Amino acid sequence: MFRFSRFFLLLLALMTSACTYRGGDIGNPLTRKTEWFSFVEGEDLRSTCQAGTPDRYRVVYNALYLQQVRIYELDSVRRNLRVRVTKPGNLVNLNINDPLSPWRAAQGDTQLDAGKYDSLVASFSGSGMFNPPDVGLDLPSNSYFWTAAYCRDGKYGLSAWKYPSEAFSQLAFPGALFALDPTSVPVRQAEEVPFDPLYEDRARRNEVTQFLLTLGKSGLVH
Repeated sequence: MFRFSRFFLLLLALMTSACTYRGGDIGNPLTRKTEWFSFVEGEDLRSTCQAGTPDRYRVVYNALYLQQVRIYELDSVRRNLRVRVTKPGNLVNLNINDPLSPWRAAQGDTQLDAGKYDSLVASFSGSGMFNPPDVGLDLPSNSYFWTAAYCRDGKYGLSAWKYPSEAFSQLAFPGALFALDPTSVPVRQAEEVPFDPLYEDRARRNEVTQFLLTLGKSGLVH
């Protein structure tokens, strides 16, 4: 069983690096396993981004990938902020009719009026989201970082910020997003990640999901 588990984790890791996100439910743990990198990069946004298409934003907060990920999606037409929050699976919440229930993301929606939408987008701009990307920035899964993929004015872009850094601490949009978040899942605040020998040992054995993303000129390297 142990050998099978290691093989299964390795297989999922390989699948994750190869699959393109095509608009499925990212709250589904299997979709996240196989399409996460593509989703964060916004491949689907990039493939349809052209003059005249609505503005779309996908902002992700990685608060230690195995502990919490918060996903925020917004477009200029519906102005509906969709939020999904992942958390560690708890078998106490297992539903025999839905075996994946302990690992499904919590989800909520907030409808924004024109004023709130414009204010949120202004916080994106004020945080430097639409500036040239910080090419070469490394984003380890077991850390705290933000990513933002977007199609704005017909142009695709991708930005990222990692804790600890001055750029991360000066971001304006996290507070705006958290204030609009309709889920009841508390935000895991960024802090120094202590050395965890148990985690490191499991990581060496490929028993935990881990990855390293690097911000490129027009996407992610992984």
